[in-house]
Amino acid sequence: MTVPSGSSTVTVPPTPATTGGKVPPVVVLEPLPSHVEPDGPVDEAGVASPPRGRPGVAEQLRSPGAVLRLLGTVAGAVALLLAGFGAYLFGFTPVEALHAQHHLADELDGAAGLAALNGRVPPEGAAVGILRIPALGLRQILVEGTSAKDLEAGPGVMVGSAPPGTRSDVVVAGRRATFGAPFAHLARLSAGDEIEVTAALGTFTYRVTGSDLVASGHDLRLGRSDEGRLLLVTAGSVFGGGGLFVVTAALTSRAVASVAAGSSAQPPPNFGLSGDSGAVAPAILWGEALIAVLVIAWYVARRSAKGWLVYALSAPVVIALALVCFVNVAALLPATV
Repeated sequence: MTVPSGSSTVTVPPTPATTGGKVPPVVVLEPLPSHVEPDGPVDEAGVASPPRGRPGVAEQLRSPGAVLRLLGTVAGAVALLLAGFGAYLFGFTPVEALHAQHHLADELDGAAGLAALNGRVPPEGAAVGILRIPALGLRQILVEGTSAKDLEAGPGVMVGSAPPGTRSDVVVAGRRATFGAPFAHLARLSAGDEIEVTAALGTFTYRVTGSDLVASGHDLRLGRSDEGRLLLVTAGSVFGGGGLFVVTAALTSRAVASVAAGSSAQPPPNFGLSGDSGAVAPAILWGEALIAVLVIAWYVARRSAKGWLVYALSAPVVIALALVCFVNVAALLPATV
């Protein structure tokens, strides 16, 4: 029988009458614990509260400095996205342009391919000639069209301008900073430098006569002239501001043909070399998807004991969405940037 006594428990041995005359066992004293630690926090009345789990995100944001940490995280994410976009523009797009130039060279297939273009209008984006500028060490396959998408592959001949080698104006636009930047150094050309263009009508030489900066919103009137002209057009600055930089060259080879009056289309103001407006909606949608994935990854990582694993698993999805978003945002930039 056990009887509590003070701070100890006393075990009373049974009597000989109940044990059949045997020697009773020794009394054992078991000390009681003097203090019991509560499982959870204790309130003012000394009553233990039930244990709590990890605080939620909203509660964590109420802690001192949490808002600053959140703002730092957002700023870091924005800086990382901007750095990624810059890496895409100046690191990845040149590789895309080089691949496109190889594809166009195969499509052109030498002089036979150019001769096949004589007398027909090539589809936009197709290879239509070869541009050589010895003073710049430049050799590029020309494409038909000057939209933002066309100029990703190389310099483009503006739709509506005259064929090279005729006594009219030929407009060739190219990028200054992205997608290989074929026209990055046009400002280095000086009067007298030669430019060679091979197209459906043959190979023709032009000589640089000058350069000019056309302000935004202004146009340069084109059309028939007594001597054929070649105009090389690119952005006025690396960031697309400042209008367009135009190099003018006169035909020194013998002209092979002359276009009929009124057949040269007048390009729109500023040559119509704006970005692709059709990329606005995709850029917004893919950007929203990217932001949603980033927010979800951050939330799950804050709630998880292994946040690094959450970020590692979400990284491929973030990179893929960012790349698609960058492609559409780049299409919104001026076509000659």
